[in-house]
Parts: sequence; structure tokens; C-alpha cells
Amino acid sequence: MLNIKGRSEFTELQGDKYDYCHICGPVKLRAVVHFDSGSVAPTIGETVTGATSTDTGVIEFAQLTDGSYANGDAVGVIILTSPTGYDEYNLSIFSDDEALNGSTAGNNFATAKGISGITKSGRLHPDWNLIEYRGVKYCKRHYAFIFSQEWKDEEKINLNENDRGK
Repeated sequence: MLNIKGRSEFTELQGDKYDYCHICGPVKLRAVVHFDSGSVAPTIGETVTGATSTDTGVIEFAQLTDGSYANGDAVGVIILTSPTGYDEYNLSIFSDDEALNGSTAGNNFATAKGISGITKSGRLHPDWNLIEYRGVKYCKRHYAFIFSQEWKDEEKINLNENDRGK
């Protein structure tokens, strides 16, 4: 039990379930894919599939860094959400020089350049490590850190100059 004197407006959760802390965030996987030989601009929300690896992901962000799609020499970066089929040991997706097929952009709209990496963010916590406060779930560490200053401020005595010497 978290030892917080005078605090009873929180609910310490019990059980074997897992959930995320409002600050830590939900667990998310993203893939950062560098590409070259781009001939068609990718569309946000379209699914990208590797021609040989069949790894997939949904485009969240695409940025052209050099060249042009019209000339077929576009170079840039794509960020994918919900990657599947990636190498879990190396956290990599697509092979070097693998053709990328898009659900909107079409087959071979670009070529993966180098080994693209998977990033994981967020964290799941067991219920025993979560506290629900004001309708929001926090891990115990963030709960104590965020609200400790607020509690200190509430405990301060409100005096002004007119109260001196009385």
C-alpha cells in the first residue's frame, strides 16, 4: 500500500490485469523506414508491405528529404505504426534494397534503404502498481511525483503581512 498521509481520494487497483499509466503511455510499436528510388508519394494511413519479406505497417508520417517523386529519385523517411512480420530479435523491418508496395501508392513505390528499426514506447503496469486518481490511472511512481508538490502547496499556511504580530 502506498503510504500517503491524509490522502483517501485515490483508488489503489487490485488484481492480475495490466494497464498503462497516463504518463508512461500505452505500449506502441513504430518503425522508422528510410527509402530511396521513390516514384509515388505515400499516403498517410495506407498499408506498406515489403515485396520479399511481407513485413507490413501503416504509414503515420512520411517526409521527403531529397529528390522528387516525379523523377523517381525521391529519398525520405516513413514512420509506420502497427508493424508486423518484423525481426523481433534485431527489432528490424524490411531488408536493405527491398521494394515497398503500398495499398494506395502501388507496387514498388519506393525502395527500403538500410535496415529499418522498430521502436517501442510506453509501458504496461500490473494493477497493483496503478492508482486511479481523479478518473486517471497513474503508476505509483508518477502519482507520488506529480501530486506531491500539489499536496505541499495545500499544506502551506496562508498568511499575509496584516497577520504579523497578532
